[in-house]
Amino acid sequence: MPALVDVRDVLAARVSVLLPVYGGAAHVGAAVESVLAQTYGDFELLVLDDCSPDDSAAIAEGFGDPRVRVVRNERNLGQVATLNRGLREARGELVARLDQDDVCLPERFERQVALLDAEPPVAVVGTWVDVVDEDGRKVDELRTRLDDAVDTIFLILVNRLPLAHPSVMFRREPVLEAGGYDEAVRYCEDNDLWRRLALAGHELRVVPEPLLRYLVHGGQQSSRHWDEQQANNDASIERFVHALAPEADARLVRIAFTKQLELWDELAGPEDARRLVGDLERVVAGAAERFNLAAGQRAALADRVRAHVARLAASGWRTGLRRWQRTAPPLARFAGSGRARFAATYAAAPALALARAAVGRPAAGRQSP
Repeated sequence: MPALVDVRDVLAARVSVLLPVYGGAAHVGAAVESVLAQTYGDFELLVLDDCSPDDSAAIAEGFGDPRVRVVRNERNLGQVATLNRGLREARGELVARLDQDDVCLPERFERQVALLDAEPPVAVVGTWVDVVDEDGRKVDELRTRLDDAVDTIFLILVNRLPLAHPSVMFRREPVLEAGGYDEAVRYCEDNDLWRRLALAGHELRVVPEPLLRYLVHGGQQSSRHWDEQQANNDASIERFVHALAPEADARLVRIAFTKQLELWDELAGPEDARRLVGDLERVVAGAAERFNLAAGQRAALADRVRAHVARLAASGWRTGLRRWQRTAPPLARFAGSGRARFAATYAAAPALALARAAVGRPAAGRQSP
């Protein structure tokens, strides 16, 4: 039997939970239960039904808890537009996200509210995540820290920002001021929003505890719309790069940070590599100015970029020896501390390439970091 809750308290709830549903009858009950079991109770749960073809909404209503409010779309809008409607319907100053097939651990909201209260500049806070299969077995985990502006900038550039969308809680007003979710960047609307908030001067954090269980299965949007997701995400990263360094080649910088092995197809010779080095320096300088980084923070960001380039320069021989030999040295000089390792790799690369060919191994495939 659900706990008795005064409806007046729900109307004044501090946290609004946005739970979009479409055809989620198999999982939505567990998601709702995990919200109702939170140790932090000052919330309303908006179940945003996007014209589900099953009884997802009825399952949510069946809990009989006044904190659960089902909002029904008159027609199918898709997840991004449905989330924007949820932002307009929300009453709380803070907004938490959850997907229909994921569950929160009981302390999730309590930990996130505490962090937001303690750090007013922070607008978005996620959590660590355990990834589970349909049998409930843990198959992966997200354990990356996000502690300061340097973490935020670098992890955005390398496309590893550890803010799993269903794990986040954010301040509603800054998101509304940013225009909410951009409906033109479907399937990566969350990462695009975090980038825009960062550029607007808001800080991002992660509670370093696994407080969400994220279910993976074949029916998820990210599985069915991979190509569109990747194209939209690439464009969003390039907009972030352009905001930091308008004169840089945003596409090439994005490839250098996120598609490391593809970079060597883009560099025709050492002059291209030197231009890329100049663009990377512009990005670091632009980030320092945009985010008002102290001298130590700027140095830390530059060090992380150089370490990334050092790894990049040392691995490129696998994609094509001759082009790598022409274009990698300028990158290695920029990397600085990785020069000795690069020199050893450069000397050994011809023999390594011959050995690789002798055993019939194909050239390395294209991949994201």
